[in-house]
Amino acid sequence: MAAVRALVLALACGLLLALAAPAAAAATSEPQDQIVLSGTVDVPRGQEVGEVVVLHGSVSVEGVVRGDVVVLDGRISVAGQVSGAVVAISGTVFVGPDAQIGGDVIVRDTLTLKEGARIGGQVRQGAAFTLRSPIRALGRFASWLAVATSTLVLGLLLILIAPRAADAVASVASGSPWVSLGWGAAVFVGIPVIAVLSIVSLLGLPFGLALLLALLLLYSVGYAWSVWALGRLLWKAPRSRALAFVFGWLIVSAVAAIPVVGGIVWLVGSVFGLGAMSVATWRARGSGGKHRGGKPAPSAPAPRAVEPDPSGIPFAG
Repeated sequence: MAAVRALVLALACGLLLALAAPAAAAATSEPQDQIVLSGTVDVPRGQEVGEVVVLHGSVSVEGVVRGDVVVLDGRISVAGQVSGAVVAISGTVFVGPDAQIGGDVIVRDTLTLKEGARIGGQVRQGAAFTLRSPIRALGRFASWLAVATSTLVLGLLLILIAPRAADAVASVASGSPWVSLGWGAAVFVGIPVIAVLSIVSLLGLPFGLALLLALLLLYSVGYAWSVWALGRLLWKAPRSRALAFVFGWLIVSAVAAIPVVGGIVWLVGSVFGLGAMSVATWRARGSGGKHRGGKPAPSAPAPRAVEPDPSGIPFAG
């Protein structure tokens, strides 16, 4: 049975990689984006890349970057060509004498600009970044970063508040993946339909509006449960739940960073997580309670022995 479950899960992972393969193959003819959560991105001379986004680390450009170079926390060194902007939200920037930058150079900390460097936009040193500034700088990666951060916070809260429910969801996800996917699709489509019918009926207008407003949170919870299920598959019990979730989050966030594939990953993850949560909740209804299968029925008391009385009248001892 364990081997069958492992095979099913391997096929599911293979399907996810297959979805990512067309996008990766299509990108081979174009410079590929470089997105790093923590580490270093090196673009050597003679190499071309697309956008470069690093959350924590450093970037060294001696080749060609066709998009922007954005580092949230770290150092940027440009000795080659950058078609877009160079933005260091928290860190230093070094621009060599042969560097060519088509956009702005924006840095909060120290900027070293060598003579001979060509910059097409404005140069701003000591820039004060507001909440909107890094989001604008990240461009199309802002939505990915927002979803990844929200999923991390939401998933950790779910595990902290309901650890047993998390274990139940992981058990259903690994033991009944296709059942979870089927029920998830039904819930994913059924809830908006119920909400719209409630609004149309007028009598259920408040309920329908509340249900529609809660859809994004509900779908996000389903996505977080899918991330948790993947992490628990890799980091099995009784090891740390939080660490298991982080493992799953790193993998899913990396795959979701691929253009187009990210939307597919979110959709499949929301559907699967909703299904696993629904099945786990339904099964929990029958696992406890006074008259349910989880508790054995109390046994009847043993009858008291009746001893004969010399007078002929029965007497209970």
